[in-house]
Formats: sequence, C-alpha cells, structure tokens
Amino acid sequence: MATAKENKDDVEPDMVYTKELRAATKDVHKLSDVLVNAKFAFALSDDTVWADGLLSFYEIYKFLENNLTEELLPKELHRVKEFEKDFDYFVGENWRDTYEIRPAVKKYLEHLEEVNKKSKILLFAYAYQMYMALMSGGQLLQKKRMMARKLWPDKQENIQEQIDSEKPSNPDDLTTRPMPLQVPICPDGCAATYFPEKISDLKAKLRTILNKHYVNFDEQTKADFIEESRNVFIYNSDVVRSVKGVNRANIRKLAIVVLFFVSIYFAIKLARR
Repeated sequence: MATAKENKDDVEPDMVYTKELRAATKDVHKLSDVLVNAKFAFALSDDTVWADGLLSFYEIYKFLENNLTEELLPKELHRVKEFEKDFDYFVGENWRDTYEIRPAVKKYLEHLEEVNKKSKILLFAYAYQMYMALMSGGQLLQKKRMMARKLWPDKQENIQEQIDSEKPSNPDDLTTRPMPLQVPICPDGCAATYFPEKISDLKAKLRTILNKHYVNFDEQTKADFIEESRNVFIYNSDVVRSVKGVNRANIRKLAIVVLFFVSIYFAIKLARR
C-alpha cells in the first residue's frame, strides 16, 4: 500500500532541479524584480502603460509559441491570442496598422533565433522562465492593477491580506513557497494573465518538462541552459526599460499623492485657527 508521501511524490514534480536553476539565476532575477518595481511603482493602474508593457513582450511569447512543440510548451499555456485580445481592447482592432517592433525586442528576437538554431531545449529555458513569470509575478501585478481599478471581486482589505500572505518566509525554499492567488475573473483587458486552468497544475507541468530533460543534461548542456536562463532576465530588463508612458504615469500619480497631503496639511492648519 502506497504511503501519503509516495502519493504526493507521484503528483508533484521533484523540486531538486527547479531549486538548482533558481539558485543559479537568483541574482539576475532579483535585479529584474527591482527594476520592475521601481519602474511601475505608480503606473500599474494606467491602461496605456499596462498595454505597452504587454505589447513589449508580445513578440517574445509569439516566438516561443511558434518555435516550440507542445512537448516543450503545452497548448494550454499559449498566450498570443490572449495578448491580441487585450490589444484589441486597449488600442483598438487596428493596432497592427501602427505596430512596430522596438529595438530592444529586435535584439531579443535575434538572440532567440540564434538559440533556436542551436537547440530547442535551450529555447525552452526562455519558455520556462517567461510562462512561470506570467503565472507568478503576472498574477500579482494583475491583482494589484485590478484592485486599483476596483475590478477585484473580493474586499480590498481581504485581497491585501492575501497578497501579504503570499510573501515566502524563505524565498529559497520552493517547497514551502505559497502559491500566488490566482486571478479568478477575466474582465476586458485582463486576458493575458488569466488562465482558466489551475495555475498549480500548469506550473507542475512546466516543472515536469524541466526535470525530464534536466536530469539527462551533461555538464556542458547544463551550463548552457543555466546561461540562457540568466539571459532571460537580462534581456527582459532591457525590454522593461523600453516601456512607454511610465514616467508620465508615475509623475501624475505622485502629483495626486502630494496634492492629497498638501490638502490635508492646509485643512488641519485652517481648523486650528
């Protein structure tokens, strides 16, 4: 008779290689997170900034979906049609008429072309990080954005408690990391980050694919895979820097905050007269 632990191991993919890869990319991952948080501090609720952020990464997801088989990138993870649905909403159905690939994305695509010629499994290094990002940080960013736009179905104080509870006590221990609260609804403009399937199941599929191949890597292939996994964050950071409208949105939001506190200051001053 199988024990509870044996049954759990049958369902959940082994975390050994996932943890090894995470440790190897930890420094560049952190730098990328700092850049995103600094750049989008006040701009997440701005539709123009959000749309341009999606648009900046659209070609990357499109390339991965066009060049990886379902064995390496399951169809239920594909996002291109969802990205395009969001663009139709934010920009209009004629968005392709004025759309141009920005220089940072062209550079990224050129590198992906080179990687694709070398090895599909090295290209999978990009898919693994990019789709995990949508199912982790993407969920958190969308939740915060939906809260700011009053679209979240739960009470504001409840969702903030849930967001706070998702912060891991030990970021390096993947076995104890809480799952990000999955975005449960898909209002207009939210398709890119909405997954109808359980995100925990989708992540498990990606980890299973990673483990299946990683265990058979020789030392050179492992080194190459880790290098490309690190490159994901380096190229992503360049693309994030290209997102338009962030400074304008941040300044506007900051001005509103300053005006709010100035108003309070004068209200208190008048009340004391």
